[in-house]
Amino acid sequence: MNSVPPPPGRDWSARKPGPEGDGTEPPKKKRYWWRFGLAALLIVGVSAGATASSLLLFLGDIAEELRNHSQKLSNEVTPLLEEVEGGGPETILILGSDKRAGAEFAEDPGRSDTTMLLRLDPEKGLISVLSIPRDLKVEIPGFGTEKFNAAYSDGGPKLTTEVVKELTGLKITHVVNIDFLGFVRAVDAIGCVYVDVDRRYYHSNAGLPPSEQYSEINIQPGYQKLCGKKALEYVRYRHTDTDIVRSARQQDFISQARKQVGLGTLLSDQEHLAQIFTEYTTSDIGSVKTLLRLIDLVIESRSSEINQVHFPAELGPSFVYASTSAIHHAVKEFLGQTGADAGGFPERKTGGKKKGKANGAKGNTAVPKKTKKKPKAEYTTTGSDELVPASEAGYAEGKIVARHVGGGFPVYYPTRLPPGAAFVESNPYEHVVDPRVYHLKDKDKERHSAYRMVGVYQPEYEVTYFGIQGIRGWEDPPIVASPSETKTIHGRDYDIYVESGKVTMVAWHRGENTYWISNSLQDSLSNNQMIGIARSAKVIVPNRKKSKIGGKNR
Repeated sequence: MNSVPPPPGRDWSARKPGPEGDGTEPPKKKRYWWRFGLAALLIVGVSAGATASSLLLFLGDIAEELRNHSQKLSNEVTPLLEEVEGGGPETILILGSDKRAGAEFAEDPGRSDTTMLLRLDPEKGLISVLSIPRDLKVEIPGFGTEKFNAAYSDGGPKLTTEVVKELTGLKITHVVNIDFLGFVRAVDAIGCVYVDVDRRYYHSNAGLPPSEQYSEINIQPGYQKLCGKKALEYVRYRHTDTDIVRSARQQDFISQARKQVGLGTLLSDQEHLAQIFTEYTTSDIGSVKTLLRLIDLVIESRSSEINQVHFPAELGPSFVYASTSAIHHAVKEFLGQTGADAGGFPERKTGGKKKGKANGAKGNTAVPKKTKKKPKAEYTTTGSDELVPASEAGYAEGKIVARHVGGGFPVYYPTRLPPGAAFVESNPYEHVVDPRVYHLKDKDKERHSAYRMVGVYQPEYEVTYFGIQGIRGWEDPPIVASPSETKTIHGRDYDIYVESGKVTMVAWHRGENTYWISNSLQDSLSNNQMIGIARSAKVIVPNRKKSKIGGKNR
C-alpha cells in the first residue's frame, strides 16, 4: 500500500478540493473494539487546568461501579502491584482486550494485541508512554517461549502483568483492562480528535477471497478530524505496518488528543462518559481514596511533556526481538533517567511495598516540585542539513496544489529532501492521489482549504512517511499549540516541537495561514533534516487570474 511507482504516469486529474471527509460511502457497520481508551482519557485529563475536587466529581461517581465490575481482576492483580506514597509517580499498565460475548466465553479472557505502559511523574515533568509489541519474543511462565500477546490468552491480565514486570523490571501501580467496544463511543463523546495522518490508509475486501480479507479502512493523508469509527480504524491498523509503526501511531493519537480535549469537554457529558468507562473497563482502581490520589497526580502532571518512548524492537521472520540491554535503555528513558543513573533494571530493587489488599491508599505526601523546562533538541541552522537538492520535484508538487487552491493562498514546497526520499506518487489502483488538496472544518465549523504533500523515505529497512501541510485561514489548529521553542532563521519565524530530543514538527505562519513539516511516526528524519526541509521551503502565490510563481523564503 502507498507504494512509490516511477515518476512517469502521474494522475493529476480530479484535484479540486472535496467536501468535508473522504466523500466515500461508509463501510457496513461492524462491532469495533476499544484498543486503548483509558490511556486517552487519562491523557485528556492531564490537560485539564482544574482542581482535584472538580475532577473527583467526575470520577468519584464511578468508583463503586468500578469496584463491583472489577472485583475478579482486582483480586488477581493486586498482589502483583506496588503502592507508592501519595504524590509519587504512578506506572499504569493498560491492556486492550477483545472480550467475546456469550456464556460460552465466560471464562475466556479474550484476546489482546495492545499493551501500553503510562507513567505520570509530575516531579520530573513527564508523562511517559511505552507500548510493548504484541509479537515480541518472551518467556511466559508455565508456557515457554511465545509471542508477548499470548500471555493474555494464556492467563489474562494477571499473567500479562507478571510478564511485563519481568521484562521491564518496573513497579506497576495499577492495571486497567479495556474492553474495546467503548473506544468508538468515547472518541465521539469527547468531540472527535484532529489527527495529522501521515499517509493514505486504504483497504477494501471487495472481490477478495476470504483468506485475503481483513479490516477495511479508507483514510486520506493530511490534518483532519477523526471520529470514533475512523479513529479506531486508524489506531488499530497493522496489516501493512509493523508493531513498531502501529505503536507509534497509537502514541501519536494520544498526544494529539491531549492537546485538544480539556476538562470542559469531559464535564459536559459526565454521565455518558462514566457509563462508557464503567461498562468497558475493569481495574484494580475501585475506591474514592485511590481515585483521588491518582487524579491529584493527573492534575499535577497537566503541563508535563509527553515522553513517547519507542520500544527497541528488531523485526524478524516470526518474532519481534529486543535485547536485555536495549530494553533496559528504553525503561530508563521511560523513567526519565539520565545516563548517569545506576545500571540494572531501574525499579527492580527499590523495595516498594506490595499492595496488601485491593485499593489500599496512603495519605498524601508532599513532593518537591521542579520548574518545568520545555524540551530542547540539538540541531544546526548553519552547517550541513544532511539533505540533497529536490527543487524540481518540490516545484512540481507545489504547482499542482497552486493550480487548485487559487484565491491567493500561498503554497510552500520543499526544495531539499533527505537522500533517497521522494514524494508519494498518484496511483489510482491504490486510491492514492498526491499531493492531496482538500477542505477541512475547524472547531467552529468554518471551512478551510488545505493541502498535504506526502514524502516517502527509507533510511534503513522500513519505509516511513513525512508530510508537508498547509491550511488556509486557520491560525491556531490544535497541533500547533505549545511549541518547544520559537526560532528565527533567515527572516522566518519557526515553531519547533520536540519530544524526547527529537524534532517532531516545524511550523510557521504567513498571515492567518499555517504550515508545517511533520516527521514520520518513527521520527526517521534527523533534527537537522527537519530544520533543513523547513528552511528550504519556497513559495508559490496563486492569483485568481494568473498564478504568480515566487522563490522567496518568506
